[in-house]
Amino acid sequence: MHQQVKPGQIPPHKPGDELKIIKFMLTHMMYGGVGSVVFGVLVLYFDIGGIWTLASASRDMPVFIFLLFFGVFITFGGISMGAGVMLLGSFSDNDEYDDERRHHKNDDGAN
Repeated sequence: MHQQVKPGQIPPHKPGDELKIIKFMLTHMMYGGVGSVVFGVLVLYFDIGGIWTLASASRDMPVFIFLLFFGVFITFGGISMGAGVMLLGSFSDNDEYDDERRHHKNDDGAN
């Protein structure tokens, strides 16, 4: 039987919810990762700011390229995960929460 969740009550935990959250976050991180690879390749290809010229003249080119892509991956992955979480909505979008606010709108916080 399905248990009714009352306003202000936390819904019961379901098995497998953790895996859904991890999959959601990894999926969004990979979206950002693909964007970071495309961005990094385009920056190097078009030699923006002379980055490719500087990297190719350096004896530490592999380290430079790794650091460039690592930094861009962390940035784009974090932005993508943050955007994914923010686009989920929030509990304030829930009608039950709206009913709870109306029910307690005249409360002054004192019990």
